[in-house]
Amino acid sequence: MNRKIGFISSIVVCCSIAIFLICLVVALFAQNTFTENLSYGVCTVLSWGWVATACGYSCYTQKERYAAAKIGVAIGVIYATIISIVYFTQLTTVLHKSVDEKILQAFSFTSAGSWLFNLDLLGYGLLAISTFFVGLTIQTETKIDKALKLLLMLHGIFCVCMFVPILPLPATNQGNGGTIALIGWCLFFLPICVLSILHFKKLNTNAITESL
Repeated sequence: MNRKIGFISSIVVCCSIAIFLICLVVALFAQNTFTENLSYGVCTVLSWGWVATACGYSCYTQKERYAAAKIGVAIGVIYATIISIVYFTQLTTVLHKSVDEKILQAFSFTSAGSWLFNLDLLGYGLLAISTFFVGLTIQTETKIDKALKLLLMLHGIFCVCMFVPILPLPATNQGNGGTIALIGWCLFFLPICVLSILHFKKLNTNAITESL
C-alpha cells in the first residue's frame, strides 16, 4: 500500500506539472481565463499530491533519517495548506468578485506584490525546503535514485523565492518574465516527478521499513 500510494501520487504530481506547463505556454501567447483557472486547480492538486508523495518516501527511509523525513512531510503540509488557500481564493472569491474592489486587489494572484501573491511565493519556497529534506532520506542504490536525490536537493535552492517579497523590488506585471521563469521551474521539476514514478515502481514491498 505504501509503495502504491507513492507511485500513484507521483503520477498525479507529474500530470499536474505537465498541465500547468501547458497552461503557461498558452499564457505566453494569449490571455485565457480557462487555462488560468485550470492552472490554479492543478497547482492545488499538485500540492496535495506532493504531500502524499513525501509520505510515501518517509515509509522507506532508514531510521537515522526519520527526522529529515518528518521535516519533509511537515513542511510539505504547510506548503499545501498555503497553496490551497491561495488558489481556492482565486477560484472562488476572486473569480466571482464577491468582495470589495480594494480587498479583491489584495486577494488577486495576478497582482504582483499582493498579499496572496506573496503567500504563493512563500508556499513554493516551503516546497523547495520540503524537497531538500525528502532528498536527504533517499538511499542511492541505483542511478535513478542518485539522480532523484540530486535533483530533489538542488530544488531546495528555489527556497530563495520566499524572500523576494521581503526585498525592496518594484512590483510589476509587465512582460512575460514571470511566466518564463515558471516554465523553467516546471522543466526542472518534471524530471523529479518522472524519477519519483520510476523510484516507487521498482521498490520491493518487502523492503518497507517501519512507517513513521
